[in-house]
Amino acid sequence: MSSSASHTILACAGGIAGVIEAVLVQPLELIKVRFQLNHGHNGSIISCASGILLEGSAAGGTTMKVSRLFRGLLPELCGMFPTRSVMYSSNEMAKRLLLGNDSNRKQEKMNEETTSIIALSGAFSGVAEAAVVTPFQVIKIRLQAKEHLGKYSNSLDCIQKLCREEGLLAFSNCLSATIGRNSVFNCVYFTVMFKIKQVSPTPQDSKSRIQAQCPNSKSSMEYTSTIQALMKIGRTEGLTALYKGFQPKALRMGIGGAVAVTAFEAVCEIAHSL
Repeated sequence: MSSSASHTILACAGGIAGVIEAVLVQPLELIKVRFQLNHGHNGSIISCASGILLEGSAAGGTTMKVSRLFRGLLPELCGMFPTRSVMYSSNEMAKRLLLGNDSNRKQEKMNEETTSIIALSGAFSGVAEAAVVTPFQVIKIRLQAKEHLGKYSNSLDCIQKLCREEGLLAFSNCLSATIGRNSVFNCVYFTVMFKIKQVSPTPQDSKSRIQAQCPNSKSSMEYTSTIQALMKIGRTEGLTALYKGFQPKALRMGIGGAVAVTAFEAVCEIAHSL
């Protein structure tokens, strides 16, 4: 149904799908970031979640708060609607452009779609999505990083301190790595979804390390670029460190992707029937 939807419906459906996805998988997103920022050995997903639940308790305390697993949710939610809107709508528009079809030629368009067209449109959507999501990701990573606990009281406070201490360019931190990651992921994601529909009708993120850094007068920036960060992590922590956070990332993407694409198609279906 998305192939015949208007640009407005595509954008709204993508945004709604993104919000639903963000709420459901936020705990896994937080655990993934903690794994990626940890320079040492990571425990299990359960042990990390348990530690997060206890953070902020008095020394020796055992008070657990589920809300701690949703730290950084606000910037994630704020970013999800525009980024998923851009992701799904730009992907659909890129397909239509590459196929030379308009939204009124649904059946002919479906017959012409190929794996290469789907892959190229997915890669294009990753570039557009990255440009929108990066500022929100910087804020989210700062709020979630263990070393910054207590530095930012909320999302607005984080934005104000970033502007004051690091300037507006801080919000584009690691844009190139995000473009590369999102383009590859969206290329694979939309291609897999395309193949699944045909059958049935129905790298460790170096960007997290870079975005978590707070420049100050006492120390220099440990990571200065994507390539430098990848090389340093591989050299000092081993090649396996480049895949830290893979388990929660895989779970987050698997669950989130399934939820998002289902919600996206459902919203398009509902809008089409109105």
